[in-house]
Amino acid sequence: MMWNYLRMGYQKADVATLKELCDQLRQAMIQKTGGQRQGDPVEYMPLDDIGTIVNSIVIETMALYLSGVLDRLECEENDRAEKMVQR
Repeated sequence: MMWNYLRMGYQKADVATLKELCDQLRQAMIQKTGGQRQGDPVEYMPLDDIGTIVNSIVIETMALYLSGVLDRLECEENDRAEKMVQR
């Protein structure tokens, strides 16, 4: 099963999940406490969850790469840059 995960084209990129995970990591990095106090805002993340969040970001990023979406984004970015230079 793990080998199939690592094959190109066998994944579906989930950009929304990746963005959500990045937002969770950002929140954990900027909050003023460890997220365990009783009076902490609801959006605060427990710092104990950072390892899980980072692992999930790596997994979603690998899915983005292995699905081919990252290559398409790179091509689109290169095309945009070429058009800017031509102007």
